[in-house]
Amino acid sequence: MAGGKETPRQKMIGMMYLVLTALLALNVSKQIISAFITLNDKLETSTMVINSKANDSYSKIDQKKIALIALESDLSDFEIWEAKAIELKAKTKEITSFLLSECNEMIKTVEGEDWVKERDEEGNITELKSLYDIQAIDNYDVPTHMFVGGNPQEPNKRGLELMQKFHDYRNQIAELMGTYDDKSKSFSMIAPNSPDGLKASFENVNEEDTLAIAQFYKTLTLPEYLHSHGDDELMPWASVTFDHAPIVAAAAMFTSLRLDIKNAEAVAAQYILDKIDAPIFEFNKIQPMAMAPSQYVNAGDSIPLNIMVAAYDTNTIASIRYGMDADTIPENWTETTGALNVSSSEPGQHKVKGVIGVQERGEISWKPWEFSYTVGQPMGVVAQPEMRVLYIGYDNVVEATASGYPAENVSMQSSGCRIVQENGKYIAKVARGTRSATISVVGKNEDGSSSNVGSYQYKCVPLPEPDIMLGGIKDGDEVSLRKAKDARTVIAKYPPEVTLDANFQIISGKIRVGSIPGNGSVGSGGAIDARSKSKIGQGKGSVVSVQVKYRMPDGTTKQGGLSFFIKP
Repeated sequence: MAGGKETPRQKMIGMMYLVLTALLALNVSKQIISAFITLNDKLETSTMVINSKANDSYSKIDQKKIALIALESDLSDFEIWEAKAIELKAKTKEITSFLLSECNEMIKTVEGEDWVKERDEEGNITELKSLYDIQAIDNYDVPTHMFVGGNPQEPNKRGLELMQKFHDYRNQIAELMGTYDDKSKSFSMIAPNSPDGLKASFENVNEEDTLAIAQFYKTLTLPEYLHSHGDDELMPWASVTFDHAPIVAAAAMFTSLRLDIKNAEAVAAQYILDKIDAPIFEFNKIQPMAMAPSQYVNAGDSIPLNIMVAAYDTNTIASIRYGMDADTIPENWTETTGALNVSSSEPGQHKVKGVIGVQERGEISWKPWEFSYTVGQPMGVVAQPEMRVLYIGYDNVVEATASGYPAENVSMQSSGCRIVQENGKYIAKVARGTRSATISVVGKNEDGSSSNVGSYQYKCVPLPEPDIMLGGIKDGDEVSLRKAKDARTVIAKYPPEVTLDANFQIISGKIRVGSIPGNGSVGSGGAIDARSKSKIGQGKGSVVSVQVKYRMPDGTTKQGGLSFFIKP
């Protein structure tokens, strides 16, 4: 059988597949089962990397077409391979969507909800939700039922169809690669159903193509039988893969299959690209542009300003005439070539303006351009919307800005507290016993280094105690009997003048009404019992006392209460 040497990435993918298959053969705990989620994420990352490689080949095919059009060359040979690239992309999308659909149906059966995150314009599934959200991660009944059935020696139709569709894609693309006309000679291939027949299928294939086709075929060949659970007994591939496999492991296997598909697609796309005899030119029209990595620069720094023609042949270094600010009139321009370093000595708005020389029909044509940028003075600001202190056991929202740095290059460092990101916000968390904390604003520079642009000291104090209220009745109120009887729940909350968004939980308590014997009770959550309601109903002209135990946001418990008077 013809074959090719495996790349390091292919060897890595094969090793991950072996690890996954080995783990499936073990009776593992939930902690180990959770490792499949991490493995799945690594496979997903590899899939994205390989997918970008295939997309790069497709992009270069389009660039070769642009070059052929620009050179007014014959497109007949190109169109043959372009059609193959289109068919390759379509069939890859079809098999990928099928694998995602099968995985979605499996998870949906377990979780009771659709697991699709994104679909394309045609309704094909392109991405599923994270496996971290699956509750029944150790469910193995559904994968077994869907893809194996009751007899592991004879997997059901669905399990067999999975392998068949995988191999059908392999055969279709292998034949697509090996069948074409080259000048006066025709080549053709009928892909075999197993690797044993691969060498014979190369009889009418161009000898130069056999290595690439064999590599593609090998990437997408699944073993018909595998050893199960470390025994010498051979079992069908579907049974070894899905029989009693936890659902997250089965989902990871689907991701592994998609990775194999994408890896094979990248091989086939590169093969098609290499078959097209044309240069790659980076343009199809002329459009002058002034480009820089940032339009904001700190005083004392400089930014590389590249003046170029969009989609222009970058091997040509154009002549540039330019002026800055007061020197933007043509009479004061300076002539140079390549990139410019513009001045940032003074803060504020600045403008660079000029022309670039472009070859058009053998003559230089001067195209106008201009670029505006802002120079700022470095500074950092930390603003805490709620207070100038940090509260112990509370999610303190803090904000950081740094002049001269885009938001994505600004971060915070801390001492005495812990900074985390939650829902797009920075949260400062302070542990018990801490008296002070320091928060620093850090800006990431263009060269990758970091600068501390401001540090701020915070006092760390406990949260203030909340007000205890019975319904809308506060401590010291005088209320009517009706209002007292309508109050059914004890709550702990801050008054409007305290802007902290803290939640408190009533644990228990008691209620005493004047001289009426006995106490009523306050339950968990603050609801008062029937005895309390009865006593309050008899409490005209009496003082009502409420004492409760409540839990603070940091988990500590405290006691509080209120007293109010019921009017006669």
